[in-house]
Amino acid sequence: MTANPILIEVLRGDVVESRHRGAFVVVDAAGRTVLSAGDIDRPVFPRSSMKILQAVPLVESGAADAFACTPAELALACASHNGEEIHTKAVAAWLDRLGLTQDDLACAAHTPYYGPSAEALIRAGEKPCRLHNNCSGKHTGFLALAKHLGVATRGYEHRRHAVQEAAFEATASLADRPVEMPFGIDGCAAPNPALPLKSLGLAMARIAAPMAWRRPVPARSPGCARRCGRTLTWSPVPGAPAPA
Repeated sequence: MTANPILIEVLRGDVVESRHRGAFVVVDAAGRTVLSAGDIDRPVFPRSSMKILQAVPLVESGAADAFACTPAELALACASHNGEEIHTKAVAAWLDRLGLTQDDLACAAHTPYYGPSAEALIRAGEKPCRLHNNCSGKHTGFLALAKHLGVATRGYEHRRHAVQEAAFEATASLADRPVEMPFGIDGCAAPNPALPLKSLGLAMARIAAPMAWRRPVPARSPGCARRCGRTLTWSPVPGAPAPA
């Protein structure tokens, strides 16, 4: 295996203190590599960058509309948060609308990433709860999908639960990968697939330009556009098939 190239040099004064190797890739929605360096075919764990892909079924299934999810709630499902009050209150309100509580979240409690929020808990003599977990929005999205599908909310974080089956299917089609991908368990307890870096780049390109690709899975486009806050307009990528 060829070593990844040195992408970063850290200087202390005029002396190179450290060098850091890495790989990157820029892929367009037509699947072409625009720019890359290093081993882009090696599987990597996307970790929290997976959230935006894992939330696709929340929209596509109709769950987001059924539970009147706001743009702020969709944003919480698609990204990590800092555990600020604006985040924890929003997640708590969403859970309440689902008829659930933070006890239904599979993610554990951890101190808010936002310093002032962490300090406020200490001053108040309070402990962090599951709402403060940076992934609590993603997990609430999982729970909303489970409720909408009419399946058990308990165990939604397990790979063979209907919620995770839907998340893996959406990820696989966006990344042009098989559904049965290798995976590991993320820090928040949810399964996290290992994807070649180029495949991850392709999935993200399709999220960013949902109407610039229509095949092989045109049904994905509206869901991706909704989650990006975009209007469904044609934005062609050279070489990509035009919409039917």
